[in-house]
Amino acid sequence: MTNHSQSPLYLGIDGGGTKCRVRLENAQGILLAEAVSGAANIATSVEVAQQSIIDAATQALQQAGLGLSTLSAIYAYAGLAGAGIAGANKKMAQWQHPFAQFNFSTDLHIACQGAHGDNCGAIIILGTGFCAGAIKNGNVIELGGHGLLLSDGASGGWIGLTLFRYALEVLDSLSPSSPLINTLLAQLNCDTSNQLTELALNAKPAYFAGFAPLVFAMQDDPWAIIILEQAARYITRYIDHLVSHGYHNITLMGGTANKITPWLSTKAQGYLCDAHYRPEQGAIQLAKRLA
Repeated sequence: MTNHSQSPLYLGIDGGGTKCRVRLENAQGILLAEAVSGAANIATSVEVAQQSIIDAATQALQQAGLGLSTLSAIYAYAGLAGAGIAGANKKMAQWQHPFAQFNFSTDLHIACQGAHGDNCGAIIILGTGFCAGAIKNGNVIELGGHGLLLSDGASGGWIGLTLFRYALEVLDSLSPSSPLINTLLAQLNCDTSNQLTELALNAKPAYFAGFAPLVFAMQDDPWAIIILEQAARYITRYIDHLVSHGYHNITLMGGTANKITPWLSTKAQGYLCDAHYRPEQGAIQLAKRLA
């Protein structure tokens, strides 16, 4: 290894239900590379998450012009979806990783760290899934994030799943159709509720999240309005709850955050602020603290 590759490197990892993003920096905080790989939700599959981390780290090293042997010089910190699930957390903690050091917590933790550092602040993540939380006096408080079956309202997965539910009502002649529903059914080549059910019955949240952009693209559609108004009410409940506990700086993050913001009330939007740094940078802050 070269002298450069022997010096400590820091890898921030943001592992979500759809993709794994990493940021590689040197000891001086200079960005060396960024990369994206597959899903890294350890509640879904610890093995897939581990492979995604390795794939993204490998890509980052290649972009930085560093060999794979440099993995052993990396101090890594990962924020992983599903890390709040005890069984998945325990299994992940047993990983024989190739890094100099590897620590992890939830994706919410690193996102909150990046958004607010050690200051008092809260976040709401609107990605494939949903979760909310805050940092106060160095302690992380987490809300929601219980999965699409139990919660995750306003997430990309929920928006897509709700669209499917309304499409089933249309196919069963319980509700009138609309351009949005017609577009969905045409894309899926579905003419009956049985066909749509067969497609969706065992689908994962990421599958449904893939249809959220369609809802936003046709947001003037009557069904889109219903879905997005429901999502906005769900988010507002969390904003109100966080504000009632003293968190007046709240950052919306994730793939649907910017698109859903205009659907929130002026009052709710008044509590929103931009993140100081990305989640991967928050993870690097934690990696350096533990190195």
